[in-house]
Amino acid sequence: MGTFSDRLVIVLIAATGLAVLLVGWAGGLVEAQVSGWLETALLALLALGFLAALVGVWFEFGSLE
Repeated sequence: MGTFSDRLVIVLIAATGLAVLLVGWAGGLVEAQVSGWLETALLALLALGFLAALVGVWFEFGSLE
C-alpha cells in the first residue's frame, strides 16, 4: 500500500472512533438535555470538532514521514 492509502486507512479508523465518541455519546447527551436552536448549535459545534480532529489526524500523520 502507498503512503496515501495508509493515511486514508488511519483517518478512516480515527473517523469511526471519533464519530462514536463525539457524535454518538456527546450528541446523545446534547439531544437529551437541550432543545431548539441551542441543540442545533451544539450539534453543529460537535460536527465541526469532529471534522477538525480528522483534519488534524490527516496532517499529523503526513508530518511524521
